Amino acid sequence: MENSRQEILELLGKGKITAVEAAEMLAAVGREPVAEKAPEPEPVKAEIPVEEEPMPVAEIKKSSGGDPHWLRIRVRNLQTGKNKVSVNLPLGMFRFGLGMAQKFSGGLIDFDIDDMLAAIQQQGDGVLVDVQDEDGNEHVQIVVG
Repeated sequence: MENSRQEILELLGKGKITAVEAAEMLAAVGREPVAEKAPEPEPVKAEIPVEEEPMPVAEIKKSSGGDPHWLRIRVRNLQTGKNKVSVNLPLGMFRFGLGMAQKFSGGLIDFDIDDMLAAIQQQGDGVLVDVQDEDGNEHVQIVVG
């Protein structure tokens, strides 16, 4: 359509058609049917199934070997029972992250990370934190194992 308008204006510029003829031709070009848009894709009808991981119970079995290796963090919605957050961190990565945080905190972290990790490992497997927030409708558990 843009090419047609350009051609009409060129004809007018060369004097081959009058201004009235150009106006009529431009109006006719404006009435030409516009190419149809591609149809909108249909929304996905089937949802992708996501398996919910059950919330660990307070009693955790001891791991087969000495020290615990994982820090497991769960946040569950009390109404629906579905997990909002489920994170499993190797304790080594947790130690590394805390060390980095301490270096870049500018003195905001004023506790000894090694003492905290030693206490976690000494406690062994089990629940470290178990909090139910009735106002926020959440259950938070931090488990070592």
